[in-house]
Amino acid sequence: MKTTNMQNLLEQYRIDVKYIKDFIDNDPVEIQEVFYKRDKLLKNFNNLTLKEIKEFLIVEKELSKYMKEIKKKYPFLYEKFVEPQNENLKTKLIDVFVTS
Repeated sequence: MKTTNMQNLLEQYRIDVKYIKDFIDNDPVEIQEVFYKRDKLLKNFNNLTLKEIKEFLIVEKELSKYMKEIKKKYPFLYEKFVEPQNENLKTKLIDVFVTS
């Protein structure tokens, strides 16, 4: 994926997470979209710059505030998508810190 596409995706992801509280209560389809974007970012994590990784982690910190609520309201989504993504993210971060 090209850098500009990744930057755009990261920006869209940041905006979505900013409004995730509204999505949790009113729009389950949008919640799925947030995690779809997250998945695309994770799949291309190795192509992100350190600055983009830092931005991604800032967004992740914000998202983490809502994970319990998402897990409670959308258990299937959480189990099938979020948990594997979380494991993938851990692996990616370990790789980044070990190779940096």
